[in-house]
Amino acid sequence: MLEPLSGRGLRAEFERCWPWLWKSQCEHGATHSRADVWYLLTRDPSSPEKAFLWPAKRCVILGQFFYWPIGMHDFNYWLQGGSLAELKTLHDGVEQWAERRGAHRITGRGRDGWSRAMNGDWRKGPTTRVKWLVDPAMWGAQ
Repeated sequence: MLEPLSGRGLRAEFERCWPWLWKSQCEHGATHSRADVWYLLTRDPSSPEKAFLWPAKRCVILGQFFYWPIGMHDFNYWLQGGSLAELKTLHDGVEQWAERRGAHRITGRGRDGWSRAMNGDWRKGPTTRVKWLVDPAMWGAQ
């Protein structure tokens, strides 16, 4: 089991890893600014919107739980960035942590290649469609 970073050192690691998180977010259109993500990382641990950070030397994982009305809990790999080889060494520990926290399912959104790159029995999920009505670059790098 691999605990997410919290408390002392979180801000410095978040700032160091932000370029990887931002690049990952921009793959399909950024939805959160640096300040938005920081806010979610510093939420009360019992908050359903709380985000969790696993920084490593050359990579980072940002995850979040989704609590569905039927009682199912998903842990979602929200953003991953940096060294793929190093990311793969974190996945088992992150998923064990999520399972201990009550996850029934692990999810992730992104390029199809992630289903092949991740550890374990990943299956292709629903197709996501995106139709931009404005230029996504209008928000700029945060």
